[in-house]
Amino acid sequence: MREKMFPRWGAALFALLPLSEILYCPVDQQTGYAAILASLITALICSGAALLPPTVRKLNFMSWLLAICALWPLIQSLSRMTAFVRQTVFPERSLWGLVFALTLSAILIARIGLIRCAMWSLPVFVTAGLLIALSGALTISDLHISYLQAPMWSLGVQCGRFLRVILPCALVISLSLPEQMPGAAARGMAIGGALLSLISLRTALLLGSHTAALLAYPNFVAAGLASVGDFARHGEVFFALPLLLCDLGRAAALGCVVLQPVRKIASKKAVKRHA
Repeated sequence: MREKMFPRWGAALFALLPLSEILYCPVDQQTGYAAILASLITALICSGAALLPPTVRKLNFMSWLLAICALWPLIQSLSRMTAFVRQTVFPERSLWGLVFALTLSAILIARIGLIRCAMWSLPVFVTAGLLIALSGALTISDLHISYLQAPMWSLGVQCGRFLRVILPCALVISLSLPEQMPGAAARGMAIGGALLSLISLRTALLLGSHTAALLAYPNFVAAGLASVGDFARHGEVFFALPLLLCDLGRAAALGCVVLQPVRKIASKKAVKRHA
């Protein structure tokens, strides 16, 4: 059963990586194209990395190297989540209080281990995907097709920006998982990248590239244009919550990578004590 389910868990974990960028990425006419291109490139690289021999992946040196490389993306996730929550939902809350709450949440999830973190990612991904689809469906009548542009030379610059954010995180996680799963990594990144691309395109067609460029969180603001009666007038809040969980899952997975060498040392000491 575990052998059948793990590819789905792993794919969901990798899908969270592009989805966690939706709240923060700037949007213009090239963002949608750049998002899917960067996700596909990352999927190919992670698929190749997952084929490394298990003996190399289990080296102590490799564990410590991956833990060090995971620190910066982890700090990036926590800092941008804090900034987003403070600027949009809790402007009067203490900055350090929010940092503490989000860091504690990521640590508690990371303690369950990387495989269980992947299991936790599946319902988060399904929830986020459904709400993204609903948000897109509710605003489809307001799209301005005249805003659509063909790919241009600036696509390469945008793609490079996405790669700098997504690739290190995805590569670290793909090398840290205990099982080889090139297919899961490729599927997850492709699905997450497609959703990121579609929602960025939706924002560009709703707001226009000039208006979107003036907003700190354009995809978040665009989601607020969707409303269903009095209950869901603030569609951006329903849109943001699952995506924050995606970024929290990203931070938790990176936290698992950071904790892996420490756990190995602790397990070796426990074995010596029992011996």
